[in-house]
Amino acid sequence: MNELAKQIPRWLWRVELGLAALALAGALALIVALALGWNSPRPSRLPDWQAAALPLRLEAPPNETMLLLLPHHSGDFTLEIEAIPLPGPDCHGYGLIYRAQDDAAYYTFAVGRDGYYAVLRVTGDEEVELVSWQQFPHVHRGQQSNLLRVACAGYTCRFYVNDEYAATVEDDTWLAGNVGLWVRGFGNGSAAIRFLNARAWSAAGP
Repeated sequence: MNELAKQIPRWLWRVELGLAALALAGALALIVALALGWNSPRPSRLPDWQAAALPLRLEAPPNETMLLLLPHHSGDFTLEIEAIPLPGPDCHGYGLIYRAQDDAAYYTFAVGRDGYYAVLRVTGDEEVELVSWQQFPHVHRGQQSNLLRVACAGYTCRFYVNDEYAATVEDDTWLAGNVGLWVRGFGNGSAAIRFLNARAWSAAGP
């Protein structure tokens, strides 16, 4: 082994050591950048709008939906809400509303206490699952808070749960509208959610 090492030119050892040092420096730089939010889907600047009425409690009776539209209209945007379920049954959903035309025509991005999420388009009594209810490991279960975010540009919207990418949906039914809060009770129990904050960024700017 020592004889083999002697046969390798010194300049080649230096190149290999230099490449190893460069790779280590790159890895450290990436770790620092991620820690500082380099890969975060949230815009780096302050939000353009924040709901003044929050925190608030919103409750839906069993097998019913309760929603609250907020006074913010937008087209291309990033919208973020944080909410925490209050004590109650595990079978219910809650989330954000975006591009709402009124309280009977809107999109919603929702999660459940059981670890599921979905993206729905609601028009009156008709409900279309743009992303069907499915488990996602980054949805916090039980009485833990969840941070939901949607970023829309034109007919393309991307969805995140607790800063983790979940899905992309393309749908051009509505390209602008109001934002809001959404709660649904399933089964025999009502659903009570405490919405902690809601804020939005316009598409302009970094």
